[in-house]
Amino acid sequence: MRLEEWFEIYGKIISDFGFSPDKDDESARLMHRLGGEKLLDCDVLEKAISGKEVTVVGGAVKGRIESEVIITAGKAIVRWMKLSGRTPDVHVTDMEEPDEILISLEKNGAVLVLHAHGDNMDRVRSVVPKVRKFVGTTQNVPFDRIYNFGGFTDGDRAALIAKRFSAKKIILHGFEFNAEGIKGRKLWWAKKILEIERIL
Repeated sequence: MRLEEWFEIYGKIISDFGFSPDKDDESARLMHRLGGEKLLDCDVLEKAISGKEVTVVGGAVKGRIESEVIITAGKAIVRWMKLSGRTPDVHVTDMEEPDEILISLEKNGAVLVLHAHGDNMDRVRSVVPKVRKFVGTTQNVPFDRIYNFGGFTDGDRAALIAKRFSAKKIILHGFEFNAEGIKGRKLWWAKKILEIERIL
């Protein structure tokens, strides 16, 4: 997804939810300041993904999965690790999981893609000092190793990353889009983004 396309969608999302672009930017700059030399160049994602079959794992994951590359999304990691015991190759998240899970994933070789937005500055402050290295992302204007690959929820952002870095094939596993209230609205946007990108 080109940035111009993403920002058109982003404008509609912030209007729908009343999010603050300024707060999104503030969170990204906090991540940049705390991350410093821990911030990875996105070529680590290209090395992990390019030309390979990628399975993106969502929260409704069931059973083991055989795939060249596994990308887990957000809190799906908890169920994924219980079912498979396999550390994913990449984990994409806005850090709702416990700190110790993220620390363990990074130590065991997963590439962490940590997302900063206006509502998770407390998580940025907690997690970033504790991990050794990560790829940083924002949903606002990218800058100096803080990237914007598009995507609203962890799941659709993970799928867009797979597409951005030229996965040979993208399989979505454990994605469900039915929920009530605010979560349902978020999943509606996630589904729409995946449809626009022809991943779903």
